[in-house]
Amino acid sequence: MQDKNQTKIGFIYGLLVFMIWGVFPIYFKQLSALSATEIVAHRIIWSVLLLFLLLKFGRKLGAAEKILSNKKTTFWLFVTGLLIAANWWIYVYAVNIGKIVETSLGYFINPLVNMLLGVLILKEKLSRAGKFAIAIVFVAIGVQIYDAGGLPIISIILPITFGFYSLIRKRLSVPSLEGLFVETALIAPIALVALFFVAASGQNHFSFSWFGLLIALCGPATVVPLLLFNSAATRLNLSTIGYLQYISPSMQLLLAVFYYGEQISALKALSFLLIWSALAVVSFSAIYSKKSKISV
Repeated sequence: MQDKNQTKIGFIYGLLVFMIWGVFPIYFKQLSALSATEIVAHRIIWSVLLLFLLLKFGRKLGAAEKILSNKKTTFWLFVTGLLIAANWWIYVYAVNIGKIVETSLGYFINPLVNMLLGVLILKEKLSRAGKFAIAIVFVAIGVQIYDAGGLPIISIILPITFGFYSLIRKRLSVPSLEGLFVETALIAPIALVALFFVAASGQNHFSFSWFGLLIALCGPATVVPLLLFNSAATRLNLSTIGYLQYISPSMQLLLAVFYYGEQISALKALSFLLIWSALAVVSFSAIYSKKSKISV
């Protein structure tokens, strides 16, 4: 009974976190007066401050200091910090120029990019379903190129930066909260320099006002969903998390089309159908494989 309750709680947390990520465009649209650079810089600084307080009160600062004492781990966390900052920048930039559809496509592609990186870098074996799914993704990207007359940069860079970020973090085996604190703390000086240049150019938007509070919420908007995700991940199996993750890009797509009025051409719609087909193939293959193992 206790396990069932924990699973229910985990499902609620998982549903909540992916719904929060799904409505992120609404939040960042409120900050559209700021450049993507200024938003990401604030996101880094406020996240570091909030994470420091959480680790301080949770008596986990020692764990973060231990991570920093390892030069190799520190170097790779600096790399992951740059990767996640690049991912945030591309996402915010895309949202603020009215390209939410492209971000949605990028996050639908993300699980398949993770599979491809696993094969190319970790030398993992790919099932026939996986190979077929990745082939469909390349076809979908080809359709996007034909439709747009060029590479769908946003839809490609988003999953690639997050894919490499996830890959490196997985290999480091660093606790997520402490790891996020260290990687954001390491790139915080870059964020401070960026904010200095923003202020020097007369473009600084932060002030002690309601809008300033909205900017400062970048920290909680980053950290709170991560805490919810960690709570969900410890209570749910990976396959359930895998299915829940499609909530975010689905909500973003609906927001883009029905709330912000972004246009989807017939060919772009076809590329989405191809991606969904690829995801369906991988999902059904995983379910069938699991059932086969149980029956044996």
